[in-house]
Amino acid sequence: MIETAQNLGFETIGVSNHMIFHKSLTPYLQYEPVFFDDFNKAEKAYMKHIEILNNLKSEFKINIKIGFEVDFFQDKDWRNYFDKMVTRLPVDYLISGSHFLKNDDESFVCNIFHLKHLNPQPDAETLHKMILNHYKNIIAAIKSGYFSFIAHLDYTTRLDLGVDKIYDECKMEVLEAVKEAKIPIEVNTNGYEQLNRPYPDIWMIKELAKDGGIVPIVLSDDAHFTERLGQHFDEAEKLLADLHYTNRFTLDMLRKPI
Repeated sequence: MIETAQNLGFETIGVSNHMIFHKSLTPYLQYEPVFFDDFNKAEKAYMKHIEILNNLKSEFKINIKIGFEVDFFQDKDWRNYFDKMVTRLPVDYLISGSHFLKNDDESFVCNIFHLKHLNPQPDAETLHKMILNHYKNIIAAIKSGYFSFIAHLDYTTRLDLGVDKIYDECKMEVLEAVKEAKIPIEVNTNGYEQLNRPYPDIWMIKELAKDGGIVPIVLSDDAHFTERLGQHFDEAEKLLADLHYTNRFTLDMLRKPI
C-alpha cells in the first residue's frame, strides 16, 4: 500500500488498522481476526501494528502517518480501558468508523456484516432499535473528542440498513452534532464502488453545504486494496466544487488523540 501510494505521487499516506475490541465480541472471533474480546491482547496487536509501520518509514520517502479506525463503544469497561490505552499508543491520529449495531447495554453487539449469521434473525422492532442505537453511538463518538475525523456517517446503507426515510431524522441529528463540534468528516469515495455514490449520501453533504461548509471535509479512498488508492477522487472533487464546498481537512492537520 505504501509503495503504491508513493509511486502514485502521494506525499503522505495514513495507514489505519481497525481497532475493534469489546467483551461482547466473542461469538464473532471465528469470522474476524481483527476482532478482540480480550483488551490486553488487543493492545498487543495494536502495538505490533505501530512497530511494523515505524520500521517501514526508513524504506520510503513518502510521509507515513500511523493511526486506527476505531469502533467506539459506550460500555463502562470499554471506555475505561480505551481511556488508558489511548495514552499508551504512540499514534498520529484516530478515526471514528462505526460498523456495529447493538442493544442498549451492549450485552449484544453485531457488525452489520454478521447479521446474516444470526439465528434467529432479529425481528423488525429489534432491528429498528439497534439502528437507532447505531446513530446515537456515532453522535457519542463525535462528542467524545478523541477523533481527528468521523468516517462514513451512513455506512449502514451499504447493506440496505437505515435507508428508510424514518432514519433521516437520525442522520440529521448526526449532521447537527458534527456542525456543533466542527469536527471534520470524510467523503468516502469507496461508496462509489458499492452504491454509486459516496458516503455520506449526497443529500447529507448538501445539508452541510447549506451552512457554508463549516464542517471540514477530508477525501478518503478507504482503500483496502492497492488498486483503490485515490479511487473516484475526481468525482468527489467535482461534487464538492459544484456545491462550492471548499473547507478541507488534510493529513497535515491530523492531531494526536486526547
